[in-house]
Amino acid sequence: MTSPDGQPSRSDRAHYVRTPAPWLAGCSDIGLKHRTNQDAMCLAARREPERVAVIVLADGVSTALGAEVASVAASEAACSHLTSRLNDGTALNIALVQAFSIANDAVLEVAHGGEPSACTLVAVVMEPGQIAVGSVGDSRAYWIGDDKSCQLLTTDDSMAQARIMLGMSRIDAEQSSQAHSITKWLGRDATDVTPSVTTLQPTGNGWLLVCTDGLWNYASSPEEMFHIFAGASEADRDPAAIAEALTQWALGQGGRDNITVAVARHETP
Repeated sequence: MTSPDGQPSRSDRAHYVRTPAPWLAGCSDIGLKHRTNQDAMCLAARREPERVAVIVLADGVSTALGAEVASVAASEAACSHLTSRLNDGTALNIALVQAFSIANDAVLEVAHGGEPSACTLVAVVMEPGQIAVGSVGDSRAYWIGDDKSCQLLTTDDSMAQARIMLGMSRIDAEQSSQAHSITKWLGRDATDVTPSVTTLQPTGNGWLLVCTDGLWNYASSPEEMFHIFAGASEADRDPAAIAEALTQWALGQGGRDNITVAVARHETP
């Protein structure tokens, strides 16, 4: 694995792009309403002999002081652990659970004014023929196939999702009171940091899309996200260009939150 991309300086976090491989890229933007970018992104790639990627996105809990520091600590710790475990052959589900525990410890260690902060986390390992995803909170991962399928690979830890599981429609749940309140997180007062883990074995070629809610809030259903992605990738299939286009689209919708998007091209062996 190549070394994970370093985090930008505080001032450069307003907008930055990372491209550790020609088939993997990410973009993060402060948005139009926030004074700091509380999202963080850490990407790593192995180009030979086969494509392997680690994608980790963290979203700081805005009500917790020091959230922009917590997200950096969590994303870097998880990415570093996953890249090292890939090299020693640890099973992906075990490596993901370990990574979230280590990320939680990292958040607790960077206490702000003596009080730990908090963040959400999504981590993805992409290997030939397999994608493994772990998540705590409400950042998301999608599989977008060349066959025009779109599959949400994560389940939000949120009040909206809890209401959906109880039978409420997605539209009503996402417009209900405290819909975006998260039910799991890392850091301060967290009681369960074990991620929900999902694996996918793609049967064809496609794209992996990982994002914070600064993007998906404007395209919540997989069907909506497919159409937004198709529009962003129509003119240019370069991952960095797609990530930038998706970020700019979210800004055009109002940019109410920080926006972070990572895109990876997966080709089935």
